Formats: sequence, C-alpha cells, structure tokens
Amino acid sequence: MWQKVSELLGLTGEQNGGKANELQLATAALMAHVAASDGDFCADERERLSDCMTEHFWLSSEDADDIIEQALAEKQDATDLYRFTRTISKELDQDGRQEIVRLLWQVAFADNRIDNFEANVLAKIAGLLGVTEQDRIQIKHEVEASIA
Repeated sequence: MWQKVSELLGLTGEQNGGKANELQLATAALMAHVAASDGDFCADERERLSDCMTEHFWLSSEDADDIIEQALAEKQDATDLYRFTRTISKELDQDGRQEIVRLLWQVAFADNRIDNFEANVLAKIAGLLGVTEQDRIQIKHEVEASIA
C-alpha cells in the first residue's frame, strides 16, 4: 500500500523507506506477538503473517520474510507493545489502524481457533491503537465470516 502511494506521489524508496519500514516492522511485530501469545507460533500462523505482509504492503515474499525476521528479533527485545502501537498510531488514521486490527485477527484465526490469550492480547493492542471494542468485535466477525 505504501509503495503504491509513494509511486503515485513520485517519491523514491530513499525518501519514504524509513517510515514505511518502521510501519511494516511494527505491524509484523504485533502480528507475531498475537500469533505467539498462545504459546504456539505454528506454521499456519507464520504463513498467514507472511501473506498479510505481502498483500497489505505489496512486498515480495523475500522482503516480507526479511521484515518478519527483523520484527521477531525486535519483538524479543521489546519490553512492551507501546513502541509498536505508537509507530502505527503516528502513521495511520483510524481506518488504517482498524485495517491493522483486521490483519491481527487474520493471523489469530490462521490456526482455526482463537485462544483466550490471543483474544486478550488483541484487545489490548486494539485499545492501544485507539480502535473501539465495538469496532474490534465487528472486525473479528468480518474476518471470521470471510474464512468460514
């Protein structure tokens, strides 16, 4: 998405790459955090995370995998989620933040079940992003219906 906007505005990767990269890293880190919150970051969740990154940010599979690896390393070093949610909140409007919550639900549903830990972490992240409980639940139902 950022790549397309950049192309339309005539910006090169050097001019906007830092911010887009921060947003991509933050998004990947939050998705990985949700996926691992139930104690099992399974192959289906990893594959869905990669798919979300390639589809949402218009990345190649290799670029998405590189960003995911960076995000996993940064997630390990992070003491809280605020660093990642702050980056997203700073860069995206309400619709964009809701789209991030949609990605989080997609990753959470990748293993065909929502664990209480995943639901709680997702609720916390959505709250930090300023997405209301009503919107979070509506997005959950939309994602659930799309995969059923």
